[in-house]
Amino acid sequence: MYNKLIFVCKENVYLSPMAEWIMKSILMDKSIEICSRGLVVLFPEPRNMKVTDVLMNHAIPCEEQVSREFDPAEVDEHTLIFTTNFPEKVKLVEDYDLTDNVYTLKEFVDEEGDVMDPYGGGEDAYEESYVELKDLLYKAKRKLGWV
Repeated sequence: MYNKLIFVCKENVYLSPMAEWIMKSILMDKSIEICSRGLVVLFPEPRNMKVTDVLMNHAIPCEEQVSREFDPAEVDEHTLIFTTNFPEKVKLVEDYDLTDNVYTLKEFVDEEGDVMDPYGGGEDAYEESYVELKDLLYKAKRKLGWV
């Protein structure tokens, strides 16, 4: 049903790129396009170095990347969108009139709240976000039947 998965966070330098690369490592053999975007991208900014470090510490290969702004032209009926928190979902619904296939990651797996934002924290905060995202993404994979 879905052939594209877009992770959306505010700036596309912390949570959404982390989720993108974790999911790419989980679905290595799938033909699903996985990417991440930001809602407030004033200029292309490199992924946060602490995100890169935590991915490398878990042996998740990740290419260099810069932030990219969300573009509704990338979305069709076969696109699934996960936001990391509720205000981002609201913005997608209100600003882009996207109502189908848009979920917070926790909402999709029947959990409450938002993904922990590591911004401003040390390595431990990024590790906690990694562990939380990995758990949620495996739950999403099972729910989607992507085995």
